[in-house]
Amino acid sequence: MVNNQNFIDIVHKLGEKGYPLTGVYRRIQDKELFLAAYGKLYANPGATTAGTDPEDTVDGMSMARIEAILKQLHDGTYQWKPVRRVHVPKVNGKTRPLGIPSWGDKLVQEVMRMVLEAYYEPRFSSYSHGFRPNKSCHTALKQIHHSWKGTKWFIEGDIKGCFDSIDHQVLLEILARNIKDNRFLKLLRQMLQAGYLEDWKYHNTYSGTPQGGIVSPILANIFLNELDQYIEEKLMPDYNKDRLRRIDPEYQKIENRIFRARKQGEKELAKELEKKRRQIPSRDPFDPNYRFLRYCRYADDFILGFAGPRAEAEEIKQKIKSFLKMIKLELSEEKTLITHATTENAHFLGYDIRVAKDNNQMPKQSSQRKTRRMRAINMLPVLSVPSKVASFWKKKYTKNGKPVNRPELLQCSDFEIVTTYGSEFRGIVNYYSMAYNVARSFYPVKYMFMESAARTLANKHKISRNRVYAKYKRTSEHGVKALIVEAPNHNHPEKPYYAKLGEKPIRTSFATVAQDKIEKFYVDRNELVQRLLAETCELCGSKVGIAVHHIRKLADMKKKFQGRNSIPDWAKFMLTRNRKTVVVCHNCHTQIHAGRYDGTKVNQD
Repeated sequence: MVNNQNFIDIVHKLGEKGYPLTGVYRRIQDKELFLAAYGKLYANPGATTAGTDPEDTVDGMSMARIEAILKQLHDGTYQWKPVRRVHVPKVNGKTRPLGIPSWGDKLVQEVMRMVLEAYYEPRFSSYSHGFRPNKSCHTALKQIHHSWKGTKWFIEGDIKGCFDSIDHQVLLEILARNIKDNRFLKLLRQMLQAGYLEDWKYHNTYSGTPQGGIVSPILANIFLNELDQYIEEKLMPDYNKDRLRRIDPEYQKIENRIFRARKQGEKELAKELEKKRRQIPSRDPFDPNYRFLRYCRYADDFILGFAGPRAEAEEIKQKIKSFLKMIKLELSEEKTLITHATTENAHFLGYDIRVAKDNNQMPKQSSQRKTRRMRAINMLPVLSVPSKVASFWKKKYTKNGKPVNRPELLQCSDFEIVTTYGSEFRGIVNYYSMAYNVARSFYPVKYMFMESAARTLANKHKISRNRVYAKYKRTSEHGVKALIVEAPNHNHPEKPYYAKLGEKPIRTSFATVAQDKIEKFYVDRNELVQRLLAETCELCGSKVGIAVHHIRKLADMKKKFQGRNSIPDWAKFMLTRNRKTVVVCHNCHTQIHAGRYDGTKVNQD
């Protein structure tokens, strides 16, 4: 274990220093790396989803399965299975194709991902935010808000079918610059060309990285890092000129007049001149020598901010288009828009973005022990909730303008109903917390959510909404009205559980930044791996044919056995320990799946 942790650390240091990477294929053939991969992946709900092989899922995971994969890798006989293609709906009514790999392929991909991320993460651009540790949509938006002041044009980038269009040969050539291991590159090539099954018909894959694959996000970032480097090393130096615009001559004249008026004691004249000065930009917006170019990318979505003439913004767009052609990607002419920053909204990561133009708001600014009023809001990027987003969520649980109940939740407990509404509402409000109009947009949504939740509870119990509100509507600790349901905590009766909907005030905030759930590279044995390595059935104590029984969600099991007088001992074992897994022998595992487990003995150690 220590040797392989050192290996990952060495890979990371090689990436930081820009040295080539060798001997990867040999080093990934290690049990500890696969155990670490298993420890990271098993908890995902998709781990129990079958690929093209219905028998190859996380359920029944054992050391024998890992050893079989390692032997195939050692012999060079490992065969990637085609991914199972499914289509998931998008908000705009279209669908997105996802490729679901089999469990064994997921394990191998996760090991490859750990190595690739350790090496490439320090080499990625600071302007890239998608699918990276400690990065997210919020870090991208925060970067725009804090450092794009004075932007005149937004260039909204859109790559046609980016993930499906990544050229395999170009990707492998990019990887081969730094990874000097042909067997590892061959393994990657075979994965990319494994094909997919759709409606049980096999299709070859000639380009693209399958969305849904474990290693696909890091491969896409490696590929699009070429675009990042081109913009950062070529375009930005060419179009960033002068650190500041020159002082506006008219502004300077009024500044001099104010100085003389104050010196001569003409306070009223000075105040009038200050009002006049406020309507004039301090820096010349038409300075011919000033330019700046900013850039931000999240996955295949990117945006540039430019201060300069529109003709040069068009020139930048065409240069990016030409570069993308060199790496065999195509820029969408229709969707790649050039937007005037102060009169139109640009769209990025679900937000509207524009540049504020307000000469009258004068917040206090402190510098060098002095406090003075400045037009700090003027020309500052402003994030807002698009009207269609607020309208969508306002109408989600309404019919003909009136809130309606949700029949699919009628079988749930009151606690689960309020939890479902509350988690959904908190999610959308937290995502749009950086918008200046988040409160105005989502307080009407909160009302609709609370009304829909109350109607669902009323329908369940056949009572009026007023009785529901009388029972559950409370003033939260934050001083706002909310639906709050209490549930007992059997382990700690003094600390009951609470389900809450709308318990916090809705405010604009940059303090909390939601981060993508991207695992950092490490090699470690978590609690489940240690239980598996103990090689003892947790139900009967046997040491023969040890594997791990998995379920998709613990909540599914709670619903299944809710209200039953007798619960199988294996289910009791998982429910009392709040685990989705139980380590079992072959005999117990077979009986659990057949529904015949008799629970003759449960190992309590």
